[in-house]
Amino acid sequence: MIKESDTFKSNSSAYTALMFVVFIWGITALIYVHLYEFFSPGMCSALVGLFSALALLFISAKELKSLNKAYFLIAIPSGLFQVAANLLQKIGLQYTTPARYAFLENLSCIVVPVLMFFFVKKKPSFLKISAGFICLAGAFVLSGISLDSSAIAFGKGEILCALSGIFYGFSIAITGAFAGKLSAALYVMIQMWISAIVSFGSAIVFNNLTVNGAVIEPMRFTWGVYPIVFIIIFAIITNALCWTVRTNALKKIDASVVAVILPFSAVITAVVSVIIGTDKITLNLVLGGILCLAAAILSGIGDSLEGKKRSK
Repeated sequence: MIKESDTFKSNSSAYTALMFVVFIWGITALIYVHLYEFFSPGMCSALVGLFSALALLFISAKELKSLNKAYFLIAIPSGLFQVAANLLQKIGLQYTTPARYAFLENLSCIVVPVLMFFFVKKKPSFLKISAGFICLAGAFVLSGISLDSSAIAFGKGEILCALSGIFYGFSIAITGAFAGKLSAALYVMIQMWISAIVSFGSAIVFNNLTVNGAVIEPMRFTWGVYPIVFIIIFAIITNALCWTVRTNALKKIDASVVAVILPFSAVITAVVSVIIGTDKITLNLVLGGILCLAAAILSGIGDSLEGKKRSK
C-alpha cells in the first residue's frame, strides 16, 4: 500500500495539484491536434496508454508486491468505464458538433454526486448540487449552443456523447469511493494497460470497418525520432503524471467537487486557443468561464464546510 507521506497531507495541496492537472488537460486538446499529424486518433490513444502504463510500471516497480485483487476489482471497472467513455466520444463526435460534445461530456458533474450516494451513501450537500448544475450551465454557455430546437435536438451523436459524460462520471465516482487506500501509481497503471489494450483493439477494428464505403478510421503511424519522443513525453506528463495526481487528489477532495473542477479545463483550452490565435474571445467564453469558476469555488466551499462538520 502507498504510504501516507506519499499522498497530499492537506486539502489545499490537493486542490493546488488538481488545478495543475486542469491546466495540463486544458492544453492537451491543442497538443492532440499536433499529434494527429503523425498518428490516427485511435493509434494515438493506444500509444499514449501504452507508454503511460510502461512509465508507471517502472515508477511503481518496488510497489508491485503490494498488488492484490482489490486493485483489479476497482481499477478494471473504473478503467473500462474510462475507455468506453473515450470510445463513445470518438464515435459520437462523427455525428455531432464539438460544441455539443463539450457540453454533454460535462454531464459527469451531475452524475457523480448521485453515484457517490449510491456507492457510499454520501448525501450531496445543497452547495454541491447547485455547483453541479452551475457547472453544466457554464459548459452549455461555453459551448456556444443556442436554445433553438435544432441546436439541442438529440441524435445518435448526442446520445453517444451524453453516455460518454455519464461513463466518465462512473470512473470518477468509483475512484473516489473505493480507491482511497490504494497506491495511485499502481491503480492508474492498471487503468493505462486497459486503455492501451482496448485502444489498440478498437484501432484495428475501426481500420477494418466501413460506413457508406469509407473506413471509419484508417490506421496511421509515423515512424521517426521526433513523433515517438514527443508522444512518449506527452504520455508521461498528461497521462501517467496527471492521472496519478488526480487519483491522489481524490483521496483528499470529494469526488463531486473533482467532477465540477475538471470541466474548467475547457476554459483553459479556450483561453490558450485565444492567446495563440486559433480562436477569438467571445461573450460565451467569458460568461461560461465565470460560471465554471463560480461552480468550482462553490463546490470547494461546500467541501470545506463538510470537512469542518466532520472534524467537530
